[in-house]
Amino acid sequence: MTILGISIGTTRTGVCILRNGVLLDRQIHSYHDVWSDNKLRIIINRYKRYVRKWHVQAIIVKVPPPRKHTKAIAQILKRLETLAKEHGCSFDLITKREIKETLGLHSSTALNECARLLYPGLNFVYEKGEANDHSYYKKLFEAVLAAHVFWERIKE
Repeated sequence: MTILGISIGTTRTGVCILRNGVLLDRQIHSYHDVWSDNKLRIIINRYKRYVRKWHVQAIIVKVPPPRKHTKAIAQILKRLETLAKEHGCSFDLITKREIKETLGLHSSTALNECARLLYPGLNFVYEKGEANDHSYYKKLFEAVLAAHVFWERIKE
C-alpha cells in the first residue's frame, strides 16, 4: 500500500510517501503568499502530483486539534478529502496527540527522534535540523509518523 502522509499548514507543509512501510520520498514545501483561492489551488495541486506520481492508495493528514482549525485549514481538508475520493484513496486524519499516544511518546523531541530511529534515511534531515531545534523539519517528522501509524494500523 502506498500512503501519502501530510502534515498540513498554510505556510509550511511536510509530505512523505510510504510504500509498505518503506519511506520513498519526503519533502518540506513552503508557501509564503497570503491566503487566497490561488494559494489553495497551488497546495492541492502539489498533493495531486504526489497522488498521481506514486499511485497513492491512502492519504493520512496530521491536523491541528479541531479547536485550532482555521478557515484555511478547513478548506485544505475539504479539498484533500475530495482529492482522495476522486482517486479512490482512503482518507484519514490524525492529531499530534494521537501519534504520541499510539507510539508511547511524551514530547515533540521524542517524535523527531522516533521518526529518525524508524526511518534511518531521516538522519541527515535530523542532524541538519539540530541547529534550529528541528522547527523547520517538524512538519516532515509529523507527516512521516502519521503515515507510519496509519501503515501499522492497516497491517494488523
